[in-house]
Amino acid sequence: MKYHKTLKTPITPKTLITIATLLFVPTSYADTTDQKIITIDGREVQLNENGSWKYLSTDRFANTKDGRRIRLKEDGSWSYAGNAPLKSEEQVRTSELDIKLQKVVIETYRKKTQKSSRIKTQTVFYVQLNNSPQAKTTINIKDSDISQIEVRDNNGKNYPVLSIKSGTSKLQPGKETTLVISAEKSPSIWGNVKLMKIIFKTGTFGIKNNITLSQRTIDFENEDVNNFSSK
Repeated sequence: MKYHKTLKTPITPKTLITIATLLFVPTSYADTTDQKIITIDGREVQLNENGSWKYLSTDRFANTKDGRRIRLKEDGSWSYAGNAPLKSEEQVRTSELDIKLQKVVIETYRKKTQKSSRIKTQTVFYVQLNNSPQAKTTINIKDSDISQIEVRDNNGKNYPVLSIKSGTSKLQPGKETTLVISAEKSPSIWGNVKLMKIIFKTGTFGIKNNITLSQRTIDFENEDVNNFSSK
């Protein structure tokens, strides 16, 4: 599929404001001294380690309302250039991957015995994974990915990841899926836990740097279950 169109009207400041919000952010989350950034007026600039900088082209960039980046060319045409980078507590979007923490659910399983009830819990993260239409590769989702995922609370306590489930094992460009990631146990009511983090290490789903998503415990949902989702 070819993402290229020609604008029928001239690009004006008013048009740009309507189309997108221009950002002064790195084009990637790579932790390097040399960086490519988009200036507030939409120009792509390289910042060099030696303190110099240069424009990389005469094109300008803008971000659409649905989170995609477009390249505005001097000849009056434009094309999609991938996702518009974004970073928040519950969502990180790189040029190709959009990963969002939808909700966290504390599952409680009560097993009754003759004399008492035995209670077990686990923490389940629902994560939406979107592979950009402009992505060049398919994302492989494997059971072994759990070794690359960490769950911990704001006190630094770790919760072993038990399983990862997805509607597909291969996420093609332009497609999305919801990951269900289960971790052993849940925060204690006496532990003063205010939030929990899920950390995707470098290499997971092809990411180049660690991605951390978090949510406050007061926003968690609770569900009584007959069987854990990790089973």
